[in-house]
Amino acid sequence: MNEKSSIGSNIERRLGARLPLTKSLRGKGWIFTIALGAYFLFVSMVVAYERQTMLESMNMLLNINEREERLVALNYAVSRTVIAVNENYFSPDVASSGKILALEVEALIPGLTRLQAAYPVLSEAKEGLGLALNELVNSPTRATVADLRGAMHRLVLELDLVTADVAVNKLRIFERYKNTFERLTVEWVIFGALAFVLMALVFKHFFRGLALDIDRVRRHAGNIIRGRESAKLTHNRQDELGLLMNSINAMQDELAKRDIQIELSRQQSFHKEKMAAVGSLAASVAHEINNPLSAIVGIAEAMDEECKTSQCDRYSVTCHPEMILTQAKRVMQITRQISEFSVPQSQLPELIDLNGLLRSTVNFVKFDRRFRQVDVFVVLDANLPAVLATADHLVQVAMNLLINAADAFENRGESPPAIRVVSSRHGDYVMFQVFDNAAGMEPEILERVFEERFSTKGPGRGSGLGLSLCRSLIEKASGVIEIFSQPGKGTEVQVRLPIALPGADLA
Repeated sequence: MNEKSSIGSNIERRLGARLPLTKSLRGKGWIFTIALGAYFLFVSMVVAYERQTMLESMNMLLNINEREERLVALNYAVSRTVIAVNENYFSPDVASSGKILALEVEALIPGLTRLQAAYPVLSEAKEGLGLALNELVNSPTRATVADLRGAMHRLVLELDLVTADVAVNKLRIFERYKNTFERLTVEWVIFGALAFVLMALVFKHFFRGLALDIDRVRRHAGNIIRGRESAKLTHNRQDELGLLMNSINAMQDELAKRDIQIELSRQQSFHKEKMAAVGSLAASVAHEINNPLSAIVGIAEAMDEECKTSQCDRYSVTCHPEMILTQAKRVMQITRQISEFSVPQSQLPELIDLNGLLRSTVNFVKFDRRFRQVDVFVVLDANLPAVLATADHLVQVAMNLLINAADAFENRGESPPAIRVVSSRHGDYVMFQVFDNAAGMEPEILERVFEERFSTKGPGRGSGLGLSLCRSLIEKASGVIEIFSQPGKGTEVQVRLPIALPGADLA
């Protein structure tokens, strides 16, 4: 329950981390929305400007068309007046001609007045026509008609200039309208294409990346659920999905730690069960063997005593009762050692005779077939003080170190293979060392020997938890374990344990 709570709290802490708004998915969504709004606002402003330009051009065209209509009407009136002037120029009745021409000139004045504001050049012609009109009404003469004829000629020339200017302005305004329309069309196409490209880039780099990362998270979570080995999720995201990936990585680490702890606990439980089974079997075997051995020992002692008393001439030649007695006692001692070693140890810290524990452990593991070709030397300091530790834990550590040393001799051609177990005191701690003259380890392997699940023994031969378990058990006893190795020279394992102080708490 505590492990689950720890995992849950770590994951909640990762998920509960607050992100800056600009890095979160929500913030990126708002930034994208604001950028899109600004883009469409800019496009709308450009389109509005172009539309306003087109409207202005249209209004100018309407105005120029209106002027053109007035100019056409004025030109028509001027043409009619010019014809009337030419017809009445040689008329003998000047008074009647003056009245007719006065009416014609008077019809021109309003047209000139409407065009005068746009074309000030017509002001002089209007004034000249006004003077001629007064003379025609008040005192018409042939000279007045001649002057009117000249004024009309000048007016025709000026109207020709005005007409040409109106045509040029009309063409210029139409070109402006056409250019604006074409520019607006091109801009609309460019803005549309740019919007499409920007949206495509956003979908490609944001949504596609988001979808791929979500799929990676899904597959990674599936691997974790199925218990498959999977590398951690790597990413450079700073948003909620990045936090989720970090949380899944944290969960994976926590689950791996929990699995390691479960496996270490299982290893310890297996060690206890194995030792209990060995002890039970050894006790049964010892009970069954000791009865006939007792009879054999008794008979051998009687034979040995009889041979010595009767001074048998075959004693120690063909008759060896002392060998029977020696080997029978050896078998009894072996069964006793196995029974004593396999007795369940206390799981609480207590004062321990480290030398006795190492000696009995060495004697026990020697029965393993891996030690048949290996010489094991035990060099123990007779004055070694007691240590405060859990006996079963130290037995498990010593067995693991000895078995690892024996496994290191596999496929090694050099001889003779040897293991030395040494105990000594150094200041306020005691130390035991396990030496072997096997092949040793390369530096890159030595750096990883305490890693969980790391093993050089090959598939099916090691769980990779032995040395990790040893370190965990030694650290529980406030000790230190270190490994030193050189290729071709062997390996040394040092285990240092604090000396039990007087009055130490054994609880």
